[in-house]
Amino acid sequence: MYYQSNMTSKGQVTVPKDIRDALGLAPGQVVEFELDADGNARILRADDRMSIEKKKADWLKRLNEVRAEFKLQDPFAGMDGLEYQRWIRGDGPEV
Repeated sequence: MYYQSNMTSKGQVTVPKDIRDALGLAPGQVVEFELDADGNARILRADDRMSIEKKKADWLKRLNEVRAEFKLQDPFAGMDGLEYQRWIRGDGPEV
């Protein structure tokens, strides 16, 4: 989708209806603007940001749970590089 809108002297623009509908925006609703490193701007529903942050927090929590579970099952816990090499290669001449 591509749309254009003119900016008023007060810096206001009209958000096209298709975009308002796609974002579920209603009159008086708070929106956020995001500017990326390339200078591109995005408009977001403010509650989307909260939803994204909640999903991110939930994902990080689950990631930490999985990491902890794998750490408990780690057969190499406490091994340094030399011990790991010996485990792989067996005892042999020192390199």
